This record gives sequence, structure tokens and C-alpha cells, in this order.
Amino acid sequence: MDIELHPNYAENGWLYVTYASDEGGGRGANTALMKAKLTDDALTDQQVLYKGDPNSGKGQHFGSRIAFDNDEYLYFTIGDRGSRDLNPQDIYRDGGKVYRLLDDGRIPEDNPFFNTAGARTAIYSYGHRNPQGMEKNPFTGEIWTHEHGPKGGDKVNIIQPGKNYGWPVISYGINYNGTKFTDLTEKEGMEQPLWYWVPSIAPSGMAFVSGANYPNWQGDLLVGSLRFNYLMYCDVEDNKIVSEKPLFEDIGRVRAVEEGPDGLIYFSVEGAGIYRIKAPQ
Repeated sequence: MDIELHPNYAENGWLYVTYASDEGGGRGANTALMKAKLTDDALTDQQVLYKGDPNSGKGQHFGSRIAFDNDEYLYFTIGDRGSRDLNPQDIYRDGGKVYRLLDDGRIPEDNPFFNTAGARTAIYSYGHRNPQGMEKNPFTGEIWTHEHGPKGGDKVNIIQPGKNYGWPVISYGINYNGTKFTDLTEKEGMEQPLWYWVPSIAPSGMAFVSGANYPNWQGDLLVGSLRFNYLMYCDVEDNKIVSEKPLFEDIGRVRAVEEGPDGLIYFSVEGAGIYRIKAPQ
């Protein structure tokens, strides 16, 4: 579902992958995180660092994205696995969470629930639906995510330790059949999104523009849309999204967005391939 290179990949060769795994108890599968090395076009030294539990036969909401922060802590996401009333609000269960590990899979002792008996101590934040975008803000060092809402209510969050992001207690969306599952859009103790979409754009992948190749975009955010087949440009000012506009409309379902080592923006489109955005002359 995602692949990320270690910040010191040139020296240590480690890459990280999330995928659906049927290992462990229960029927079905859940999200797993592996680190490995690429040797002669094959993955070697494979080590599973985390596996969501229990497995589920439901086929939706695996997540998943991977990011490193400035201190080389490793973050990854697991969606609620289609069990919105069971997993996201329960820190004793996997699903609907952002997790934080050390790069070798050990759990940091300053994780917010490390000393909570019985909790999944890798959890960093909870109350998420299906986060399919995560990126370090290169200007602040913060971890930003976006996640799918139901019918409406896709949102962008800045992740903070131990915070509850509300799903499914609060939401700006409704059920796909048009009925409500909550009347609340805010509640004490639950975080408000930095930005949200109604109707849903079905966000997938995100990248900050950090280099000088696109001077008018520097510091801004790009988000892929599966539903509307475009790349969404989000204008970021003072660490907030203040406006947006679609780019490359009708290009197809955008899955991933990355700023390459050359400072150019690349994005992938289902059934089409990988596109590169030319820097203005």
C-alpha cells in the first residue's frame, strides 16, 4: 500500500512497505509493516515490524501510508477496517490509528499509551477512518495526514500525540445511503480537522512542495483525488489551508503524489502510469 525509504537509505539500504497480510489469528487480513532491502531486484532481509490484529474478512479501510519525522521516528496508518463502531475509539484494538515506531520496530517509551496497561502501545493518535495520505511538513517537521470520510467529511489533520480525531463520534459526513450516523461535528476532547471536503474528493497521496522548482507553490500541499480524477492544490499559509483548486482535471484516479530528489513533483494515475509536473521556465 505504501513504500518509504529510510532517511539514511543511501547508507543503510532499508526500505519500508505496508501491505495486506493474512498472517496471524482470524479469517481475512490486516495491515502489516515490513522493512527490507532491495538486492538484485528482490526484497531481502525482510522483517515484519508490526501487524494489525485481529484479521478481518472485510475488504476495506486498510490505510495505509508511511512517513519519517525529523528524529527518524517511523509513522504509519491503519484504517478502521470497516468496523467504525469497534476499532477507531478503542486504544486496546488496532484499526483507525496512526502508529509510531523506532526504525527497527521497537516502540518508543514516550509514545502516549506506552504505560497504559493493555493498550496497543504503538498507537500515536486514534479516532481515524481511513488515512491514505501522510507526509512530514518539511518546514515545521509536523506529521500531516488526510483520511477518507464517508459521504462527505474527508479531512486533513496535523497529528499530535495521544489526540482523538473523532471518528465516528464526530464527522462532517453522512452514510452512503444519505442517513446520519451522528449529529455531531465537534465534541470536547476531539480534534477538529485542519481542512475538510464536502462532497468527498476521496483523497489519496499527498506531498508538500518544498523546493524552488515551483516558486508559486513552495510550502503548499498537493493531494490526489480518486473520485474527481484530479490533483488538488491546497494553498497553505501560516500552517493552515486557506484555499484550493483542482489541477489536471479528468486525468484519472490519482493514487500517490511525491516530490522527487530532483525537486520535481510526480504523481501516479490508475491505469495510466506516473506523471511528472514540469517546472515553470
